[in-house]
Formats: sequence, structure tokens, C-alpha cells
Amino acid sequence: MYYLLQSIYKANINVYYTFEPMSLSPKEGFPLLKQKIREQVEKSLLIRKEFKDWSIQDIQDFQSDLEATCKSSVSEKWFYLHFKKENDKLPRVDVLNLLANYCGYKNWEVFLFENDLPSPIKKSKKNTPLLLAIGIFILVLTILFNYDFKKKKVIIIFKDAYTQRVLKANELKLQGSLENSNWQDSGLGRSIANNKMDSLIISGPYYKETRMLMESSNDTLIVKLLPDDYALMLNYFSRADVNNIEKRERQLDQAIHEEARIFQVYEEFEGLELLNKTEFIERLILPVNFLRNLEILDIQYKDEQIYRLRFRQNHPRK
Repeated sequence: MYYLLQSIYKANINVYYTFEPMSLSPKEGFPLLKQKIREQVEKSLLIRKEFKDWSIQDIQDFQSDLEATCKSSVSEKWFYLHFKKENDKLPRVDVLNLLANYCGYKNWEVFLFENDLPSPIKKSKKNTPLLLAIGIFILVLTILFNYDFKKKKVIIIFKDAYTQRVLKANELKLQGSLENSNWQDSGLGRSIANNKMDSLIISGPYYKETRMLMESSNDTLIVKLLPDDYALMLNYFSRADVNNIEKRERQLDQAIHEEARIFQVYEEFEGLELLNKTEFIERLILPVNFLRNLEILDIQYKDEQIYRLRFRQNHPRK
């Protein structure tokens, strides 16, 4: 459609009307990327401060989280140069790719593309009637274009890959554009434009992350999710009686990273407690189990071990 409009423009040499598709420029995109990073660390690390107010510990936690998520990180000197201070010089593209990936984008180019600014239209004051006619023609073309790409309803059913149990909304986390989606009894209803591909990232406290592409050619899609074995192990340990403390301690020691940060959420007090690896294991395996009926809210890995864990304790109703 854009090229059709350009041909109309070239054919009418007396009409001074230009269309300027504009992408988010790198200099505009970097401040937005920093904002996205702040939102991400607020969720994963509970750091709710401006970059200039970050402590050395905050920076080290960010470096560790970046390493765990993207298998790479940035130096403390780099952080001071680009985040702590105002700097007009953009980082290298490979670092921009790393940070964009940390925020959930494939790379820097995808980040810029998915955060495009509206395209402005410039026109002269000459040939107003003709420009008005062309504007109406463009409007008609736009309506016809949108009509050809009507959306189709697709039902997505999520299942446990082993038990084949249908999973519910509160068991999963979805990432992607969800504005045309709604949960139903049978699964997730989602509108997809005809002849188009759509993407979705699915995960959950007890399920591994899965990325999927959807096509409008199918009425129903079944997505099978693999369980997170360590998360299920913690869930079981918090509910079963301890028969062999030494064995259970060895299993937990293998599953949890030495630098793990574990947060217990207390919703009744609107607060949380930070536990290290040893404290968490001791509370979980003691004969008088302080941690019963755990519900995992979020879990992250580094070197195939639990590196970040957030959970709450469900007390039985009296």
C-alpha cells in the first residue's frame, strides 16, 4: 500500500505531498530501553530506584541477573558510563542486543521496530482540493485493505506434556500482545488476522518457557508444556513427611545455586523475607517443617540450578 501511494505521488508532480515512514531512531530508543530495563529489574530484583541512585550491590545483582537470563553481562565501569551518568554516545550494538534480549526482545533491531513512533505526514498548502481528493482515496484504500484482513478466532488449549491435564489461566504466564485474547472454559481465545503469523511466550511457576508461532489457518491449537522438575520437587518436599533428611538435603543442595536469592512473600503483611540457600534448605527439611504447602510464584535458573526463587506459604484454613 505504501508503494501504491508513492506512485500516486510521483504521477502528480504538481502535488507537494510526502509520506515519511519513521522508525524509532537509536538515540530515541536507548532511553526507552533503559526505562524497560528499570521495569524488568523492579520485577525480578525489587530495585525501585533511579539508575543514578543504585548502590554497588544493586549493580552486582543486576549483573548476575543479566548473566543468568542472557548468558552474558556488562562491567561495572560500563554501567557507570551509560546508566549512572548522562552520555550521548550509544553503547556497542552487541551490548544493545544483550540488553534488548534481557527485556524480552530478540535483539536491538526488533526492539526499535516494535517500539516505532507514529509516521508524520507533511504537506504543502498548494493544490488543496486535489490533496483532499487524494486523502479520501487513501482513506477508501485503507478501509478496503483492513477489510481483506479480517481476524479469525483461534482457541489455544494448554496441556501438561506428561499428564495431558488441561492447564488453567492461573497456572500460566503469557507474554506477547494479549489485547485480542480472552480466557474461556476450553482455553485461550485469540483473534489472529487472516494469512498472518502471531507469536506467544508461555511459562509458569511449574512449567518451562515455551515460544510458539500461531497461524489463523487452524481453529484450535494444542500446546503441550514441559513441567519444571525442580519446582515440582520443592512443591512435593513442602507437603510430604521427611523420611531421609540427609538424602533430601543432598538433593536440595544440588538443585539450588550457591548465590541463590530466595524471597518468601507475606501477603498478609505486604512484605517479604530474603533467605539464602542454607536458611531455605534448613527450614524445608527440619522435622518440624517451617515451610509447608509452598506455592511458587516465580523461579529463575543459572547454570541449571535455581538462582532466583519467590514463593508464599499457603496456610490451611481453620
